[in-house]
Amino acid sequence: MVRLTDLIRGTKSPPEEESAEKKAAEEAAPSKPAPPPEPEAPPAIQLKALREQVLREAAEAPPPPPPPPPAEVRSVESRTAAWALPQSAAPAPAPVGTVSYERSVPPSKPEPAPGVDWYAQAESVLEAIARAVRQGRPFSLSDLSQIASGLVTSLAQDDRLLVRAISHQSGSSLIGNMVHVAIYAVKIGMGMAYRPDELVRLALAALVHDLGMFRLPAPLLEQQGRWSPEQIAIMQRHSLLGEELLRQMAPDQPWLAEVVGQEHERVNGTGYPRRLQGHQIHEFALVIGLADILDAMLRSRANRQALLPYEAVRLLLSREKAGFPTKIFKSLLQQFSLFPVGTWVKLTSGEIGEVIRSNPRFPLRPAVRVMVDQSGQRLREPRELDLSSSPLVHVAEIVDRVQMAF
Repeated sequence: MVRLTDLIRGTKSPPEEESAEKKAAEEAAPSKPAPPPEPEAPPAIQLKALREQVLREAAEAPPPPPPPPPAEVRSVESRTAAWALPQSAAPAPAPVGTVSYERSVPPSKPEPAPGVDWYAQAESVLEAIARAVRQGRPFSLSDLSQIASGLVTSLAQDDRLLVRAISHQSGSSLIGNMVHVAIYAVKIGMGMAYRPDELVRLALAALVHDLGMFRLPAPLLEQQGRWSPEQIAIMQRHSLLGEELLRQMAPDQPWLAEVVGQEHERVNGTGYPRRLQGHQIHEFALVIGLADILDAMLRSRANRQALLPYEAVRLLLSREKAGFPTKIFKSLLQQFSLFPVGTWVKLTSGEIGEVIRSNPRFPLRPAVRVMVDQSGQRLREPRELDLSSSPLVHVAEIVDRVQMAF
């Protein structure tokens, strides 16, 4: 996989006991043919008594302490304690560091089923939750927890979900954003060496990061063009609305509400709604925040076309570097491919094809299997084009294969 860094940068008795036993055996052995008048008890009987005494003392000894719990069910308190809010600024008395993974996502949950379309599953469940929020009805996060686990498992195997997130533009923009942000956040979390249980929690938080948006007036969300300062102020309330929703619907997972409420905070204090800084912000919230901006840049808008992945990351580095820790940017650069294998692209020649191979020396010039010619006709026999040997042709844009006729 090409990285953006290519572009931007049996125990033995002690000797004493052996000697003693040998000496006892020599003394017990008869030195003359005639037996002694009154022989002592045989050594075997003495050893048997000694063995019975040892067993008796062992039975009376206190039992050994239980072994420590296995690493996979260990509490995450040690990792999240630094992210907890100060007591004066915390919206709820229970800090995130007191919540263990065993409580939020039980380890006994079955492994995700193979072959499941987790992207479509996430869209479907989020649509149902969005309707419930708009209608003021209660909802459950149990299905989303299973989907979060499925996303992590799939992304650990290959980049198919990443390719789909980069190229997929159809469907609800808000729902699609929530799914895409979960995918990008998990990729970043993998680069930060998060454990599998942490990745599942991160994915779950990303899937619901904009839940408060569905409590805003629908005309505001559907409006195109520039917003007024009053509309921006209303929109920025969605973080608090989402936090409030999750405190009601998931009271046993206070960390989840905290992360959603902090997703738009920045380490330099320029975020909202509370202007938190540095370690006051949960690290999950910062990872999700960066993934959210990335998805916005990769999506088409009324006033601009979607950016290519390397263009989006370059813009992120120049505009948002002060708002996020360096280690999160470093992980993004390591994990995010320029053109993941499987991505469909349109070339400057007008042809369309699928990326089949990366070129380490020329990361912007992958090898492409051309499937559609300049006139938009499907080729009977696809041809391979290595852009590293075709200097006059390069990738113009990423195409959504779902919207194509084949």
